[in-house]
Amino acid sequence: MINNELIEYLHSVYPELPINTNYMRGYSVDEIQKIERLYDIEVKGQLYDFLSAIGRCSGGLFGDDPLIFYRNGQTVRGNVLYQDALRYELPSAQRYDLMKQKSFFISVESYTQYFFVLTASDTPNRVYQYDENEETVEATNWELKNYLRHIVNVYTRNYDVKASFEQYGELIII
Repeated sequence: MINNELIEYLHSVYPELPINTNYMRGYSVDEIQKIERLYDIEVKGQLYDFLSAIGRCSGGLFGDDPLIFYRNGQTVRGNVLYQDALRYELPSAQRYDLMKQKSFFISVESYTQYFFVLTASDTPNRVYQYDENEETVEATNWELKNYLRHIVNVYTRNYDVKASFEQYGELIII
C-alpha cells in the first residue's frame, strides 16, 4: 500500500529526483507481523508507515547506503544477525535500559555511527544514535520520517550514481 503522504514528504526535500511509484513496495500486515516475530520488535507508528509503503523498494528515494533495508546482497539471516549483534553492543555502552525497549537499527553512517528506533518504548518514532567510537547512545532530534527525509536530502542527493527505481531489500523472505 502506497502511503502518498509519506512519499510526498520524503520527496519534497529533493523534488527534482526522479522516482517511480510503480516500483515502490512495502510489506503486508501479515508480513509485518512476521517481521515483528523474527526480529523481536514492535512495528508501529512511523516504522509501520515506512515498512508498509516502501520497506522493500523505495522507487528511487533511497539506495543501499546508509539505510540497511536496501543493502545489495544482504540475506535475511544476515539482517537478523546484524540486528542482534548491534542490539548487544548497547550494553557495552552502559545502556542496559535499552535492551527491553527492542531496538531496531535502520542505518549506519561513516562505518561507526548507528541509528535505530526503540520499538517498545513510549517514543517509538524517536531516532537514537549509537557512536561506536565513543561508545555512547543519544537520542537525536529526529523522528524516523525526518531522519529518512534527511537521508534523501544528504545521501540520495549526493550519490554519484542515482539509486535505481528497483533498489530492493528483503527482511523476511529467504
